[in-house]
Amino acid sequence: MPKRIPSIPPGGRFRAPGRGGRGRQPGGFGLGPGGECWCPQCNIKVPHQRGVPCYKIKCSKCGSLMTRDR
Repeated sequence: MPKRIPSIPPGGRFRAPGRGGRGRQPGGFGLGPGGECWCPQCNIKVPHQRGVPCYKIKCSKCGSLMTRDR
């Protein structure tokens, strides 16, 4: 028996089941190459380096991991 193809509702768009949303990886903000990285412990900000995630940079003052400033 052939598979039944779902019909498009009148005035609507067909959406395949399980296909939709914001993308494959949850939690990404896509902030681009610019911006700043900051330390949540001592509030120091440094310029973001392209290709290096802020969460891999350690703070020069306290040594904790930095985060991206939005």
